[in-house]
Amino acid sequence: MSKLSLVRLSLLGFLVITVVTPSVKSAVLGGKTNVANTRTNLEIQELGRYCVKQFNLQQQSKQGNEASIALSPLKFSRVVSAQKQVVAGTRYDLKIEVTQPDGTSRMFDSVIVIQPWLFSKKLIEFTPVK
Repeated sequence: MSKLSLVRLSLLGFLVITVVTPSVKSAVLGGKTNVANTRTNLEIQELGRYCVKQFNLQQQSKQGNEASIALSPLKFSRVVSAQKQVVAGTRYDLKIEVTQPDGTSRMFDSVIVIQPWLFSKKLIEFTPVK
């Protein structure tokens, strides 16, 4: 085999490896990825609104008194950041800003899993950021 053939073969091998190997920035299968333009992404903002609503409903059912939570639920402000992960559905980790009954703002970490083929949207976690 001539030197020219070896060079061509080496370049071909390099090209194949470059094309087949994912770049460093590409998402790892099952890994979390940041959602771009979170603050202007209507889908993400609606998910945040849904999380706050579900949390308020959960609190209401725990208290067993509709009047107490109806007078002072958390109010959705905005989703500040979001990450997405493909699992058995799509998992979103959201950082949500809410307005508390006293008018102050507070951040909450929220996890929601969506399984569209089951028509399922489930709030897994909603905890205040410390």
